[in-house]
Amino acid sequence: MPAEGLVLRGVAITMDPRRPEVEAVGIRGGVIEAVGSAAEACAALGEGVEVVELGGGAALPAFIDAHHHYSLAAFDAGTPDLHLPSGSSIADVLGLVERAVGAGGGDGWLRLQGYDPAKLQEGRGPRVDELDEVCPDRPLLLIAFSFHDGCLNARGLAEMGWDRGSADPPNGRLLRGRGGRLTGEVSEGAFFLAEARSRDSLLVRGEDAWMAACEAHGRALLASGIVRVGDAAVAPAFERLYQRAAADGRLPVIVHQMPVAAASVLEPRFDGEPTGAGDAAAPVGPAKLFMDGAERCALCFSITQLARSGMATLRRAVGGAGLAGLRAGSRVRWKRGRDGLLHSGMLFWDQPTLDAAVSRAGERGLQVAQHAIGNEAIAQAVTALEHSGRALEGLPGRPRLEHTMLLDDALARRIGDAGAIAVVQPYFVYDFLGDAAALTPPPDPIRAKPLRTLLSSGVTLAGSSDYPVSHYDVLAAIQAAVTRRTRHDRVCEPDEALSVEEALRAYTVGGALALGVDHETGTLEPGKRADIVVLSDNPLRIAPDSLTDVRVLRTYTGGRLAYERS
Repeated sequence: MPAEGLVLRGVAITMDPRRPEVEAVGIRGGVIEAVGSAAEACAALGEGVEVVELGGGAALPAFIDAHHHYSLAAFDAGTPDLHLPSGSSIADVLGLVERAVGAGGGDGWLRLQGYDPAKLQEGRGPRVDELDEVCPDRPLLLIAFSFHDGCLNARGLAEMGWDRGSADPPNGRLLRGRGGRLTGEVSEGAFFLAEARSRDSLLVRGEDAWMAACEAHGRALLASGIVRVGDAAVAPAFERLYQRAAADGRLPVIVHQMPVAAASVLEPRFDGEPTGAGDAAAPVGPAKLFMDGAERCALCFSITQLARSGMATLRRAVGGAGLAGLRAGSRVRWKRGRDGLLHSGMLFWDQPTLDAAVSRAGERGLQVAQHAIGNEAIAQAVTALEHSGRALEGLPGRPRLEHTMLLDDALARRIGDAGAIAVVQPYFVYDFLGDAAALTPPPDPIRAKPLRTLLSSGVTLAGSSDYPVSHYDVLAAIQAAVTRRTRHDRVCEPDEALSVEEALRAYTVGGALALGVDHETGTLEPGKRADIVVLSDNPLRIAPDSLTDVRVLRTYTGGRLAYERS
């Protein structure tokens, strides 16, 4: 870009409610200097300014992915992808494992990511005997798409020191077959211990490969119009690598690092610098705390609620929806609590301990991000915010609740009253959650991925992908938020749909708020960073079903052209 500046002329959607659409944006020194008419922008920058015509396209604030596992995605980039289509089999998974075994030398850990048991014909992941057939000589960890569960072969179990006599680790499960024999399947706390052990072992000789994958992943994000992410689980080893990447100029996007402990991402880490400190390319982000599991998310219903939900699922099955919903519902194990309610899933904290942890994070200057999927976990997280009060005041960003997948109106209002930001993943509706909710709907009045309910309750939404759990294509996510259409062409809770403008706001203004940088990015306003994406069409002027046809033409970060579609 010439030193005297640049004007983008055409249609610019600013996401600033005071001036939502303008003809031109003027940029100088990496900062937006003027928005308005082309004449106003050119006059503000003076003679000799370069003018770029947008044609039929539109300029918007560049996208922000507020919850994205960047470091882990780069770490696992070099292995075969296990994200297989529905109807695949364990044999298909094992074929990819065998290929990876044949391609890689050495005797250290091997890990692959992405299989979804629900999409496999067998309805489960591979077990230890099956894995040993294709990988008998080195420790192996297969990571489920959720990144909360996995499978180990015999060498992997031995490396972890686990056998049939081993107790389940805290907040985790070692799955067992007949006679207590380990199946190799590990969940939550057990999985995260194996994930950390394999990761640390492989990083000893894999730092240079991570650096290359880190740079490549950042360039792929720029091609999708994303210039900033919140990395939702950064162990100390990755923190050091981010510092190296930033110093070497190999971090194409800005990454806010959300610290977790080295031994397991379930363990929070509060001993570092406060949120916002560090290199501008890789600042410290919010502290991360996990309330519950993923598929074992913490749910709480009355007996009446559950009975009505079961009857509704039965009616759907009889009416032609099939037995998949009944089978899915039958796998959930419920336990009656002292409160008379039925509980399922894994809840990782007791309330007093969580309250103290959230307060401690705030006192250390750390914004707080709590992973909470099920309604019981969300309620616990909100209670901690309500109890923490002044400890969270004056931090760089408001408290965050990650996922907020299953809740009702009353809980949404509590989130709004607490001032928390809901960091949501709209693409889940299309990718897997929408079909699951259609087959096994949550008990009324609980809603699945209730975007409209949250927004109507005064909750700020921040858009994200949770990549590599789901894809980071922002326009596809916006389409899912607006249409609520699923991969199998169902419509999931259409009353929870957003408008295109509301969904765009989640990936711009909402993302900036979630990362505590709304003062510098998220809208096209004078004085803010010139982080801009140019799209091939105006997303506000086309049918929602056409959103995935829109292409990213250019991405500017700090006024610099970082990507241009060839």
